[in-house]
Amino acid sequence: MNGNKKMGVVVATAMSITIIIGAGLLALPGLSYALAGRFGYLSWVLVSILMIPLLFIFSYFSSNNPSAGGVIGYIRESLGENFGSMAEMIVLGTFTLGIPAIALIGSGYIGQIFKNITPLESGLAFIFIAYLTGMAGLRISGAIQTGMAALLIIGLTGIGLGFLLYSHNEPAYLALTPAVTVIQKSELNGIFSAIPVILFAYTGWEMTAFLAEDMENPKRDMPISIWVSFFIVAIMYIFIAWIVASFAIDNEQWKTAPFVELAKGWMGDSGGLIVAIIAVLLVIANVIAAFVSASRAIYYAGRDGFLPDIIGTSHKNGQPIIAMTITWTIFSFVIGTTYFLELGVDTLLQLAGQNFFALYLLCAIGYTKIHKKQKYKKILGMIAIALVFIMLFLFSIPGIIYCTLLAITGFFLASKKPSTSPN
Repeated sequence: MNGNKKMGVVVATAMSITIIIGAGLLALPGLSYALAGRFGYLSWVLVSILMIPLLFIFSYFSSNNPSAGGVIGYIRESLGENFGSMAEMIVLGTFTLGIPAIALIGSGYIGQIFKNITPLESGLAFIFIAYLTGMAGLRISGAIQTGMAALLIIGLTGIGLGFLLYSHNEPAYLALTPAVTVIQKSELNGIFSAIPVILFAYTGWEMTAFLAEDMENPKRDMPISIWVSFFIVAIMYIFIAWIVASFAIDNEQWKTAPFVELAKGWMGDSGGLIVAIIAVLLVIANVIAAFVSASRAIYYAGRDGFLPDIIGTSHKNGQPIIAMTITWTIFSFVIGTTYFLELGVDTLLQLAGQNFFALYLLCAIGYTKIHKKQKYKKILGMIAIALVFIMLFLFSIPGIIYCTLLAITGFFLASKKPSTSPN
C-alpha cells in the first residue's frame, strides 16, 4: 500500500489516542468509584502498571515487524501460519461487533443534542462519517484526528481541572474518620473487581498496529506513538478517576455519569450539554480511527489470501478503497441488525470485548517463544502471559465461547489458504 502521503509520529500518536479513548471513559470512573469507593482510582493505577509488559511486547513487534498485518503479522511471524489465521479470524470477528457497538453508544449522547434522531440513524451516521473521512486520505483524516485528539484531551482534563479550581465541593473523604480512610477488605475487593470493568479503556494499541504501512517510518514512529499515547492516556485516566473517587457523593448520577456531575459542579446546568458535545466528538474520533484501522485489517486479510484477493488491492492513491467500502457495509449491516432485533449494545460488547486480550495472549506467547534463550525478555513474556491469562478468566462465558469459535474457524480456514501469499 504505497500512498503518496503517509502519517508522521504526531498523527500516529493522535490516531492511537483517539482509538484508545472511547465513550466508555465517560462512565468508567463512576463505576470504579461504585465498586471501590474512595480508592476507586487505584484500579486505574493497577491496570496502567499491568499494561506495561504488554506494551513492551507491542513496541518490540512494531519496531521489528511493521506491516498492515498488525498483531496478525506479529502472531504469524512468531507462532506460525495456523495461529496467524486464528488471530486473523478473531480480529475480523471482533472489529465487526466492537466498532458498531461504539457507534451505537454514541447514539445515546447525540440524542441529548438532537432529540428527534433515532439510534439507528445516528449509528449509521457515525459509520458513514468515518467512511468519508477514511476515503479522503491520510492528509485530511490525519489532520482531523490530530485536532480531535488535542480537543478531547483538553476537554476531558479541563472538566476535571475546572471542577477542582472553581467548584465549591470539598473532597468527600475529609468527612471520614481517619480509621475509615484505611483500605477496608470490601474496598480492596472492590479495587480488584473494578479491574475487568476498566480494562476496556486500555485496549486499542492492537488496532493501531494495523496502521504501520500508513506511517512514514513505522520502525521508529510506531513504538514512539505507543508509549507517548500510553502515558498521556494513563495520566488522564488516573487524574479523572482520582477526582471522582475523592469528590463523589453517594448518588446514582456520580456512579453512572460522573463527567456530567463534574461539569455541572462548576458550569451549572450547561455542563451536561458540554459533556454531551464532548461525548459525540469522542465517539466520532474513536469510530474514525477504529474504522481506518479495521479497514487495514480487512485489506491485509485480502492481500494475505485469507479473504478474496480483490479485497487486498489499493487505489492508485494508496487507499484500500474496496476494503474500506466492505468495512462500511459490514458495520452498517451490524448496526441495522442490532437495532431491528433489539439486541442491545451490551450483547455486542459481551461477545467481542475480551477478544482483544486473546490477541494480547498470543502476542505474549509469540514474544516469549522468540526470546526463549534470553533470560530477562523471556521473564517479561511470561509475566505478560500470566497477566493476560488471568484477565481472560474475568470475562463472560459467552464472550469466551465466541472467541473460541472464531479461533477454531480461523484454524480451519488456514488449511484452505494458498500455499504462498504475498508479503
